[in-house]
Amino acid sequence: MANFVSNENAVAIITKIGQKFDALGAALVFRGSLTFSNLPATLTAAMRGFTYNVTDAFTTDSRFVEGSGKAYPAGTNISVCDASYYTAVEPVGNEDPSSEGWYELDDGEYVLSEDNTVDSEKTYYAKTVAYKFDVLAGFIDITPLSNKIAATQGMIAGTFAAANAYAIGDVVIHEDGLYKFTSAHTAGDPWSNLEVAATTVDALIDAAEPDSLTTEQVNALLALLD
Repeated sequence: MANFVSNENAVAIITKIGQKFDALGAALVFRGSLTFSNLPATLTAAMRGFTYNVTDAFTTDSRFVEGSGKAYPAGTNISVCDASYYTAVEPVGNEDPSSEGWYELDDGEYVLSEDNTVDSEKTYYAKTVAYKFDVLAGFIDITPLSNKIAATQGMIAGTFAAANAYAIGDVVIHEDGLYKFTSAHTAGDPWSNLEVAATTVDALIDAAEPDSLTTEQVNALLALLD
């Protein structure tokens, strides 16, 4: 496919799409249907908003905002959320709050402290970063979201075919996920997770050079703005 050669237009489109994703913040990103045992064991900031449909009945564990021991039926939708929390710290010496990465409350919001010495009139807080699954309300239907993302992915990349050769940087769909090749794939070889890295539409936007999008990919990405 020919490159989308207008650098000015490509930059404008990427900027617009980037602004759209910024506005969405932690919007839901449907990542497919999985059994409970196949859910990611470790959750990270990059996964915030990732949404899964759990195909079997399950009981929550420590990865869930709801806590352990709560039963949910097959078909439950869950999403990764920021579950970070703050705890008050008691200075014991000549700590530098800004260097310690401590926070303070400003109009009800936790903000990083800029103090270089401890102010005895203030309470400082340490942030514990945590990301957990959150069970979405039963009335939320993520089918339209799933269909839209699947359609957009299909416009950006084809389904992986072992018979094809792929170069570093090529993007494919495999088992409902979007992947970019980090090493070349030899035609005839089976799928290997060692050759790829999982990616998302917004990650592709962030990584794209202004003149590296094809016309088809630009059209697909613009569809997300509707």
